[in-house]
Formats: sequence, C-alpha cells, structure tokens
Amino acid sequence: MEPFQLQRDMEVPTFALVPWKRDFPELLAGMSARDGESIEDPERTDYALHTDTPAERVIHNRKRLMAQLGVPFSAWTCGEQVHGVNIREVTADQCGRGGRSMETALSATDGLFTQEQGILLTSFYADCVPLFFYSPDAEIVGVAHAGWRGTVGGIGPRMIRELVRHGAVRENIRAAIAPSIGGCCYEVDEQVATPVAQLFPEPCPEILNRTGEGKWKLDLKETNRRLLLKEGLSERHVLVTGWCTSCHPELFHSHRRDRGRTGRMVSFIGMGKDDDDG
Repeated sequence: MEPFQLQRDMEVPTFALVPWKRDFPELLAGMSARDGESIEDPERTDYALHTDTPAERVIHNRKRLMAQLGVPFSAWTCGEQVHGVNIREVTADQCGRGGRSMETALSATDGLFTQEQGILLTSFYADCVPLFFYSPDAEIVGVAHAGWRGTVGGIGPRMIRELVRHGAVRENIRAAIAPSIGGCCYEVDEQVATPVAQLFPEPCPEILNRTGEGKWKLDLKETNRRLLLKEGLSERHVLVTGWCTSCHPELFHSHRRDRGRTGRMVSFIGMGKDDDDG
C-alpha cells in the first residue's frame, strides 16, 4: 500500500503518512501538495523562503497550512538547507526558528530532530528526498533533506545514529521515504553516479541504470532505503513512497521538470502536546 495518501477533502492539499497516522496517533506527519490552481500560480503552494516567491506570500501559505493542521504557527521550525549532512537537535527554546524569516532558521542544517512536544519540524523539497524518522521508545521525531549530496554523505544513517545516541532502540526506529523524483526521471552524469556507486560493494541496477555515454538513471529513494537498512533498521519499519515528483505536475513542484522555476513542498513532523499541557 502507498504510505503517502493524498487528502482530497482538504482546502490545503496534503499527503498524510497513513500507516503512522494509524499506528501513532500522537504524531502529525505528512507533506504538502500542489492543487490545480498552483500549476499556473506556483506561488500558491510554495512554502520556502529561499525561492523567488515574496516572503509575505510564503508566510501566508505557511499559516494557512498550520491552521488546517490545528497547530499554532509559532511551532513551525526549520533549518537553512544547504544540501549538507549537518543534523541539529531542536530544543524548546529553538521552537519557531525560521518560521518568519531565513535569518532565524537553524543555520546550515539539513536534518532536524526533537524530543519535545509541540514543535513542528519542517523541511522543503522540489525533487530531493524527504526522510522521516520516529522512535516510539525514546519519543523522538526527525526529518532529513536528502538530495544526492546528502544521500552520498549519509544523512539518513547519521540521523539514525543521533536517535540511538539520544535513547532510541535501533531495531524499533521507523523511517519513511516521502515523494521525490523517481528513477524514471532522474538522469545524472558521472559526477553523481560515481560516488553513488561507491556506496555499495556490488553493482545495483535497481539504483543506477546506464542510459547512454556518461549518463545514468538514478533512484535516490531506493539508495536511501538501502542505506537505512545497512544502518540496522528493520525492513518492515522502512516505508517507501511510489510517487515521483517529476511525473505529476498537478501534485508536486519539480526543480528538474520545471527547470528551476518552481516552488517547494514542505514535509512536516511533530508530536502533539498532551491534553494536560493545554
């Protein structure tokens, strides 16, 4: 079953991570989507402040999404994504960083995790791979932005090690790989293919397929899945989407498809506050 299901009855289109929503009702985890109108108006569903969309429009979009999720806008927390592998723990005093301006985002950070309730970790995408993490033992949530550089640098395995260091039981950690560009559409050159191939001792045609001289089709989702399994996650605890962001312009922004002139989806994850906390 596809783990990321489009919520068609919502004013703001989103994908819900349905298996986690069922098994872990304390979690809020999902990803934004485009709607029909945003094909002509990409700013309508742009959630990132590093694009050409005016900041006030992005903040309006963020507030609209948060209102639908039933979460105060002050909970929106994000990093300054640089296609790196730096991971930061978000504490209560950092809640809200990056919500209203790039200047307050956690600097040079592509992975976020928290043990705090009431913080919504957010991350932005237009083809790169969103990685979700949850430790039910230690009550830790995390999100990581994995383009090809972050994937080769091991941001997924690094996140697992951080969670374990903070009390998670490795065998019980859940991970989910969200909508991103698929192997059907992501053609790369030797600069990308060579370091990806070096991650695995044997050739993996499921990951890299030669399409011509110096050209390969790359499946980043499968690459990340295998890296998470190599780091010790149970195969049954790693969910992988079938959605390709490039194949579905009606649902996703795609940097590759739209030649850089596009917005960004947002992936989000957080733990709700206990009722006693108000």
